[in-house]
Amino acid sequence: MILLNEQREHAHLFDRLPPMKKEQYKQINNDRLVVYGVYLLEKNGIEPTFDNVVVTVFKLFPDRFSLIGFPNYPDAKRIHDCLWHCTYKTKHWLNGNAKSGFSLSKKGRYILEETFDRMKGKIKIGKVFDTKVRRKEVFFIDWMKRTGAFKKYTNGEGDSISEVEVREFLRVSNDASKDVMRQNLEKYGEYARKIDDHLVQEFLKFIRRMWGSLFE
Repeated sequence: MILLNEQREHAHLFDRLPPMKKEQYKQINNDRLVVYGVYLLEKNGIEPTFDNVVVTVFKLFPDRFSLIGFPNYPDAKRIHDCLWHCTYKTKHWLNGNAKSGFSLSKKGRYILEETFDRMKGKIKIGKVFDTKVRRKEVFFIDWMKRTGAFKKYTNGEGDSISEVEVREFLRVSNDASKDVMRQNLEKYGEYARKIDDHLVQEFLKFIRRMWGSLFE
């Protein structure tokens, strides 16, 4: 019964966590945002387990920690990587691990105070972080290049690409709507433009011409 009460309290906190304005953290990298999430859990008397951290930072910073094509779901892998960075000996901003849960280290509390100052505009830095986009661009474009559809296109066999292969590189199921397929295609296009990959851009234009009925 105690466990159920704790779960209700956690859900209440998560439900009332509004996303922060992007302007507040555009100069703050993802590792610092995860440290902030651990702090917020500790402040509210909630154990910073891996799952709790995932939900918290996703709710606070959805544009940084959501899955490609699924903005309503968190990318737990990216958050796990940030937690690993923060607990590694070269940083040691956090103590713990995914099994034991996490807590702020002495160094982490200093980083947290500095992060507060950045959020308030007291510390100005030259770089604007867009780590979500950069990570997703590289990862998903590289993944797409390994699919059968892209390999056929680069081998001059684009006309033999099947619908199954189109759905594979778009990462959608057989019953996915045209809206979802079009959104994923456009997202790939956005990422290809960001990293200036002209070959991928041409490939996506080709797919749209050949398989327009899937998107329109």
